Amino acid sequence: MDGTERRTSMITTFTLVKMQPGFERDEFFDRWCEHTRVMDLRDHPEISLNRLMLFEEGSEFVGMAENHWPDRKALDDAILWYESPAGQAHWADLVSFMDAANSPTTVVSHEAEVSLEKGIDLRMRPVGTE
Repeated sequence: MDGTERRTSMITTFTLVKMQPGFERDEFFDRWCEHTRVMDLRDHPEISLNRLMLFEEGSEFVGMAENHWPDRKALDDAILWYESPAGQAHWADLVSFMDAANSPTTVVSHEAEVSLEKGIDLRMRPVGTE
């Protein structure tokens, strides 16, 4: 990877989402989008991207959320915030339509854009590694 530039940037999380029983896909997606607009934008203004994706029917998961956090501390602070009364109210709204217990979230440690023009452009790496 000679000439490859490594840059540390934000933290990206992906959540593979399942919905609660009783929802139609479009109804679920509308509710998910509204929750994100009303609650996530208010309660997590540090997130620079809230991308919600609905998968084609037949997938094990109904969709995926992609979130961009400024750093690991912001993500860790948000996790702790859910222990507060405001965080518990936010969570209660979320689990009213999302099966959060079966919707795993993962943190991206490395990301690369690979193209003929740029070669390998490493965009993220774990903090503290060289």
